[in-house]
Amino acid sequence: MLFLTIFIHSLIIGFMIFFMSIVTPTVFKSLDEQQAGKFLRIIFPRMFIYGFILSLLASLSALFAELSMYWSLSLITAFLFLINAYIITPRINTYRDLQLSGNENAVKMFKALHFFSVLIFIIQLLISIFLIISYL
Repeated sequence: MLFLTIFIHSLIIGFMIFFMSIVTPTVFKSLDEQQAGKFLRIIFPRMFIYGFILSLLASLSALFAELSMYWSLSLITAFLFLINAYIITPRINTYRDLQLSGNENAVKMFKALHFFSVLIFIIQLLISIFLIISYL
């Protein structure tokens, strides 16, 4: 079961790096700002849900293997994906819309929420890396 938990965290690292290094830059290079925004509003919540499912599976496999550190960190990662998908991302979208409509006060909140979302994403990535390294 430990191997399964580590394998799932490897998948998490893979898809997270893929999104950061391939998907997002490609979208901004190949689509205009309006189309990029539409695409990202669809893909990011789905990516967060995918991350939630994988993290939850890692948490369950660690729970069955009675690996408390792996279980708790996997569960934290899972809930952070949910927070990003259902709390932060909708607010980011709201403030982005306000920003695009000319509300200058929305710019600061958009940037703060976006930073917080990216910070959570990096923390999740570091948790998965930590769990793999601690296995070695």
